[in-house]
Amino acid sequence: MGKVESYRNSSDLIMCFCGTCGTSVYELAPASKQFGLCSGALDAANGIIELKEHMFVAATKDGGLREWLLDIPAWEMYRQDPSGSIEPGKAYGAKASATSNTTEGDILHCSCHCKGVQFNITRPGPRSSMLHSPWPDLLMPYFENASDNSADVKWWIRAGGTKYLAGTCACNSCRRGSGYDIQCWAFVPKVNIQKTNRDPIDFDLATLKRYTISEGAYREFCGKCGAVVFWHGDERPDLVDVSVGLLNARSGARAEEWLEWCTGRVSFQELAQNKSLIEKLAIGIKDWGARRTANE
Repeated sequence: MGKVESYRNSSDLIMCFCGTCGTSVYELAPASKQFGLCSGALDAANGIIELKEHMFVAATKDGGLREWLLDIPAWEMYRQDPSGSIEPGKAYGAKASATSNTTEGDILHCSCHCKGVQFNITRPGPRSSMLHSPWPDLLMPYFENASDNSADVKWWIRAGGTKYLAGTCACNSCRRGSGYDIQCWAFVPKVNIQKTNRDPIDFDLATLKRYTISEGAYREFCGKCGAVVFWHGDERPDLVDVSVGLLNARSGARAEEWLEWCTGRVSFQELAQNKSLIEKLAIGIKDWGARRTANE
């Protein structure tokens, strides 16, 4: 691990991450003298680390991942405030509908916490399909199928050409790269990712740093606040994984007016370190998808 960098993301919380690869390692709350270890940075978690609660759920606007793990208690803010408990089905606060016209239109602004990395995503267009990509494990589990996409299916384009595919990943690379057991990605063509001045993206944004995971595979993160930003590789250079947490969508953390979530599986769930957590997530996201389908 490289030098540990620190970033104060609020008045009472300091996040600490690896300055070489961006992995979140631990957090400090100096006033209360509390210390939190990021579970994804551990070499063993199953049977040791258990998800007991969701905090600050109100900030997500739409519930975020809490909607896929409903059996775990949730709090609007800190768990110390009993009045902030959120029961399943309770509204998370005012938000725009995922199908309303009060969305961002054709441009979605994205940024990390410190705003050192900022970029825009545009809606799918004709050029969004002018590329080729193998299947992701999210849709074609690699332990069962070959990843080659001989039929050239444009699997990243969804909802009649208006949204991008998004999903959850539990692979060791994402876990170690983020510091957390679950990483959420949106699959976006490079032509649809722009600098804020609308120039093409070239991965040289102000505080963006690159880490080479393996030959031909790269991850970018913010060197100031540690946010995970991109994953991309030589195998599919024109399609980029964008960390969903950076999307500033009006509807909330899941950005459903821009993304269609894969509910069939968690990517690389067979390789998950915290198997009990990922098994719960896989069941929860399938149930969420079934409820959505039944209500359509």
